[in-house]
Amino acid sequence: MRVIILAGGKTNLPGKLKNIPKSLIEIKGKPLIEYQLDLLKQYKFDDICLSLHYKAEEILNYLKKKDPKANIRGKKGKVAGIEYVIGSKPLGTGGAIKLAASDLKKDFVVMNGDVLSNVNLNDYLKFYKKNSSEPRFFSLPPFTNISPLRKRLSYEEVLGAMAVFYTQDVSDMGLVKVKNERVVEFIEKPDYQYSGYLNAGFYIFSPELFKIKCMKTKKKNQPFSIESCIFPTLAKNIQLLAYVHRGLWADIGSEEGLEKAEIIAEKLNEKE
Repeated sequence: MRVIILAGGKTNLPGKLKNIPKSLIEIKGKPLIEYQLDLLKQYKFDDICLSLHYKAEEILNYLKKKDPKANIRGKKGKVAGIEYVIGSKPLGTGGAIKLAASDLKKDFVVMNGDVLSNVNLNDYLKFYKKNSSEPRFFSLPPFTNISPLRKRLSYEEVLGAMAVFYTQDVSDMGLVKVKNERVVEFIEKPDYQYSGYLNAGFYIFSPELFKIKCMKTKKKNQPFSIESCIFPTLAKNIQLLAYVHRGLWADIGSEEGLEKAEIIAEKLNEKE
């Protein structure tokens, strides 16, 4: 299964970290991208594509250290066994996904490039496969001679899954309301303090996602975000599964998140 890492953005961190690509911010002496690649390697995901923009050349030069012969001068290519595509401008999460995945014919995984976590990708994938094809009963008109049938949920009904993580304050994140393992409401960065599930930045999508009007009408290099364009629509139509992650999680986009990531990194390094 293809994995797309959204690594095209920059952080709002102060000082010397302000101009460093998110993927190269060091946590306990190790760039974030290495933690993410280690997670994928742990679960044997090796079809990886980086969707890049901000200081893409720095990320590629870092990876080239592992693969000195790689040609990284193009807008797309491969280095250290990892494919990459570079946007000509900031594309947002939606534009970055469309740039990297619009030609895919199979389900694919998307990871935010600013998240450190130990999410169990095997368990997540099993959850998605089970709940996107579970038996569903439907009723037939009365007095019919046909027995009730079991219909399997189609991709027109389940278009993806989002990993969610419980926290005491989601005001700077995406608030996710969940019912019966489905996302029923999504509010990006609510303007009030609220405890609940946040968007953990790990998604599984069906290629049918690109048929949604919001996604379909966007041009290939048009900036837009899935947080405002896709998730509210999928939530309204109950088409997005919610996988609850109960392990370690941090978003390095803030000083508080980076401090939390340092603690998580210690735990991850201890297990190694």
